[in-house]
Amino acid sequence: MSIKLLGKQSLVYGFGHVVTRLVTFLLLPLYTNKFTPEQYGVVALFYTFVPLLNIIMRYGMGAAFLKNYVPANSEERVSIMTNVIVSLFISGIPFLALFYFFRVDLAYVFFGVVKPSYVVIMGVIVFLDTIWSIPMLAFRAENRPHIFITLSLLNVGITLFCNLLFIIVFKMSIGSIFLSNLISSSSITKWKNILSFALPFIPAGLFAMAMEIADRYILKLLTDLETVGIYNAGYKIGVLMLLLVNAFNMGWQPYFLEKNFDSQSKIYPRINTIVLSVLGFVWITLLFWTDELIKTKIFGLTFFGAEFFDSLLIVPWIGLSYFFYGFYLLQTPGIFLKNRPKYAAWTRLFGAFVNIGLCFLFIPIYGAIGAAYATCISFALMALLMYSINRYLIMVELEVRNLTIIFLLLVISYIAFIFYEDSSIINLIMMCFYVIIIFYYKIINIKNLYKILT
Repeated sequence: MSIKLLGKQSLVYGFGHVVTRLVTFLLLPLYTNKFTPEQYGVVALFYTFVPLLNIIMRYGMGAAFLKNYVPANSEERVSIMTNVIVSLFISGIPFLALFYFFRVDLAYVFFGVVKPSYVVIMGVIVFLDTIWSIPMLAFRAENRPHIFITLSLLNVGITLFCNLLFIIVFKMSIGSIFLSNLISSSSITKWKNILSFALPFIPAGLFAMAMEIADRYILKLLTDLETVGIYNAGYKIGVLMLLLVNAFNMGWQPYFLEKNFDSQSKIYPRINTIVLSVLGFVWITLLFWTDELIKTKIFGLTFFGAEFFDSLLIVPWIGLSYFFYGFYLLQTPGIFLKNRPKYAAWTRLFGAFVNIGLCFLFIPIYGAIGAAYATCISFALMALLMYSINRYLIMVELEVRNLTIIFLLLVISYIAFIFYEDSSIINLIMMCFYVIIIFYYKIINIKNLYKILT
């Protein structure tokens, strides 16, 4: 796969991934105007635990599947997919039983309220999503982004329709959100080789989700569900950065897993620079214009209910967290190419401990925004650690000058935002300044960008 094809596929995945996840943002006005912060806090905790359970259910099979599937021939691919799906199905049965028989106790642990039906719905969603994830990974590995996006859009359409039907027409409670999600989700040697690479990703995945859920769960322990609901609303906006990062990663992993990938070529550092410059532009866009998006009235309604306006303060910090996560993913080829999945676990463990420790330190002092500070710092340190590991494994050299310029532009933008108190004129000037500097120093080459786009 050439860098041009990587760019095109990233654009396709980017458009499709953003559109498919756009349902989250389209439904925020509905949720924040129809439900109280306390009710939305339960929703936040539900979707905080679903990804964690997905990691446990998949026990690293996704990463192992791609690692083995991408370089394999047609016959081997059938065998690999069969082994992985059968393994996930068999291991999923006791998981479903556990969630059914202990649904009352688990409801109190997960949500702090006795809603056993939510636990059952969660278990079925996780089971179905786990099985379905493998064919979707195959579409990525076979460089078929259009089929991947089409099926994802179908899932989103069903989710959006059911939410509108259940909440607006039938006037159901927050349980309708989970029900909508449920409806939309509706060889031995080879297996050992796959499993040997997969298992080390279980702790890596668990530690990664500890970073994702620690802030909200610790907020629940130290404050209340209302604070969790407000925090999660702002978190959802900051996650726009994560959508773009994940969209790029869908094309990035198959790209560097191909047999002819050369980590020593100049292409690798170029990809790092281009991706981070684009993510930097998206971050300053979130920084400058989120306030206008959230508070602008359309047909008498704001994007967020007035009770959720305090969540705006955390958006830049969550967005910056995922900027660093993008840098982290760019540094992962070494652990795949050198078969060192344990390093993924160690870096995630480090990030999780930092995040949890800083949450307990910052939340009592700064409140909800302290959780955002903790998340941002932990992602930054984790990314730097992965960079060091990647450099050790495959001796990569990045474009330090260009990356320094990008980082300085982000710092200057934030200082201008604070000093001029979110002035629209200054915001526009700073965005133009960012673009001019990026092209002036050829951090992004206009001719190469045109080739990718056309």
